Order: sequence, then structure tokens, then C-alpha cells
Amino acid sequence: MVPRNCTLKTYKNTTVPEFKISSAFVAYASPDSTYAVTRRMVDSAKKEILIGIYDFSADYMKDLVLNTMKRGVTVSLMLDIDSDAEQKVFDELKKFGCKAVPAPSCAAKKNRYFPSSHEKVIVIDGTWTLVQSGNYSDNSIPFNEKDGGDPQHFVKGNRDMGVAIESKRLAGFFTKILRADITLELGGDTEALAGRPARPEPDLVEAVPKLLPADLFPSQKFNPAAPIRVRPVLSPDNYMDVVPDFLRSAKKSIYIEQQYIRSTQTEIVVLLEAIKGARQQNSKLDVRIILGKLFSVKDVAKERKNLDTLRAQFGLRLGDHIRYIDVNRFVHCHNKLVIVDETAVLVSSQNWSSSAVSKNREAGLVIDYPQLAKYYAGIFESDWKTGLRKIPIPGKKTTITPEAVARGNFVEVRAADYQEV
Repeated sequence: MVPRNCTLKTYKNTTVPEFKISSAFVAYASPDSTYAVTRRMVDSAKKEILIGIYDFSADYMKDLVLNTMKRGVTVSLMLDIDSDAEQKVFDELKKFGCKAVPAPSCAAKKNRYFPSSHEKVIVIDGTWTLVQSGNYSDNSIPFNEKDGGDPQHFVKGNRDMGVAIESKRLAGFFTKILRADITLELGGDTEALAGRPARPEPDLVEAVPKLLPADLFPSQKFNPAAPIRVRPVLSPDNYMDVVPDFLRSAKKSIYIEQQYIRSTQTEIVVLLEAIKGARQQNSKLDVRIILGKLFSVKDVAKERKNLDTLRAQFGLRLGDHIRYIDVNRFVHCHNKLVIVDETAVLVSSQNWSSSAVSKNREAGLVIDYPQLAKYYAGIFESDWKTGLRKIPIPGKKTTITPEAVARGNFVEVRAADYQEV
């Protein structure tokens, strides 16, 4: 793991436009359909794929990209390299012709503009743009080849969500953003990097969840009858300009799935105050939040304090307003979802930490499209129904013996799937 508190060069925020889009939208989610949708999209590529992503460690995703390049498709990759496993994937893809560049984050050896380059954006043939919460890790894009998953051969993983949109203008915008970040990394002089120690990446081995998700959700394609308002939401550029007002606009409901909520950090207080303000204006506002699991027993005391703050300062109570993802069904909740009034949805990479919403490179979309929002709301309701009303206490054992792992029913959890960024 690379420390994320390095000295940064000055980044100039970009102006973020809105879009009106009349063409196709495809909604998808992990563990159910992300791989199937991604494979279809990648297999459809004829000329070029541009990928900006935080973690790329799943071997089958590497193979998918390699096979795509064999068909003559140009692939460009900007990766926040944070482990030996990622470096190996990066080097192999580059060896076989991928235009691979490190992201301009604290992990870079050249130019550092962001603590983390944590976006997950894929642009295909300058036409389709995929924006999602999940990395190319085994748990965030599990190898479920059937769209919606095969219950008899289901690969369990994280809850994540994404959206693919057919729009040359939107694809052009994200291409411009990713290319600009690549230019940041390639430009300038190499900095002296003494004193940038890499911490060993923790090896976490977790038991495979015993149960399937309560419901399995195939992807869904939407063809709007009228133009849909789509607002890119980038960090550090405009997340805090857009999302507080988005939350305050709620009249009926706010549904959130988040890996965690850092309730005392400055920018997150602003987001929580926006929810509080919406509740004050609408006493019957339905606010429900699903959080991810804890991976260390050492985090339990901190999480209890966090819940105390959410209750005392913002009126959000465990059980009524907050639940945890069912760890018997999912490896983790890695999602970053916000649904307002079941009419508009934010699909993004931003966790609710100050770094994520104001310092990292992150990307998301606020989409004002009721049918699309209802797709994600259906998944949320299923997760809420099975959500845990108490903090899921992690196992007290810090290590699992190789003999136990060899017996099966364990899954490796990469740091990129749980670390705070």
C-alpha cells in the first residue's frame, strides 16, 4: 500500500458541463451482472478502449483486454498502481501493446496531483461510457458469465453498481478528462522520490458468504422517450457543488449505499447536514443507508463512535435509518450509490470521506431518469431487507491457516476493496 499523504502538485479544476441524452442506458450491478455487461461492451469494441481505474488485479479481466488487443483494438490504461499484483498486470498489458500509464496520484513515480486516482471509467469507441463504483478486482467484478448470475454456479462478491451510456458527447467529455490526467502524469520532470516507502499490502482472507443474495438482478437496458439530464460529478472538481443540493432536493426519500461514512470529516458533515435539512423540510422523508462490513475488530470502537455521531448530530439511527450489508450474502458493500425520490440517481466512485469528495480523482454521474432510478432502488430494497441491524463484528482471528484456506470456501479480499481513500 502506498501512503496517500504525499506532497501534491497544483491541479486546476475543470468546468463540468451537463448533458441531455436520448440514446441508450444500461444499468448493472455486482455481483450479478457487471462482468457480463463489461464483457459484452468490450467484445463489441472495434477501434479503441480507454480505461481509467483504481485497481486492476483480476486475471480474467487482464485476459479479456489482451484478447481485445489481439483483435486489433487499441487499449489505453491509466492505473493507480498500488501493489505488486497490479504492477504485474500493468507490465504484461504494456508488453503486449496496451498504452499503459500510471495515474498521477501519490502512487506515481513522476507527477502527483491527487492522493488517489480512484475513478472507474471506461470509454469504448468514443461512443459508450461506463461509470461505476467497482474496480477490476475479483470481488467487484466477479466472474459471473451469465447476466444476472446462475444460482447453481454463482460467484459471490461485493455489492457495486454501474451504468453504461451511449453518447458521443459524454464519451468525448470523459475521454478529455482521462487524456488530461494522462498528460499530467507524462508531463514535467521526474521528482525525487526518496522517502516514499511502500507499506506491505495486507493479505485478507475471508470466508465466502454462505448464502446467495436474496434476489439476483440482470442488467437492464433503457431507451428514453425524451432527453435525459446527465450531470458528471467529478472530484475534486464539482462533487461538493452538486451533491449537497442533490440531497437537499429530496421530497420523499434518500437511499444510500456506501462503503463507509466518515461523519466527523468536514465535507461529509456538509453532506449529512444536507440530508438533515431535507428531513427538516419533509418530516416523513424516508432516509435509509446501507454500509459495508468492518474488516478488523479494531475498527468496531471507531464505528460505534461513528454511529453515535450519526444519531446525535443527524438523527440517523441504527436499524431504522442505517443497516449493514448482509455479510452472509456479500463479501462487502463497496457501492457509492445515492437515489433521491426514486427519480434520480448518483452512480459514482466517491466514498464518503473528505479525500474522496474533495481531493482524489473520482468520477460519477447524477442521472435524472425515474425508470433508471427505480432499477437501482429495487436492488437497494433487496439489500435493505436482508441488511444487518447491528454492527457485524469481524472475526477475532487475524490470520487463517494455510490448511484452512486449502479446504476451500475462502476468498481473498484486496486492500483496494476496503481501504479508506
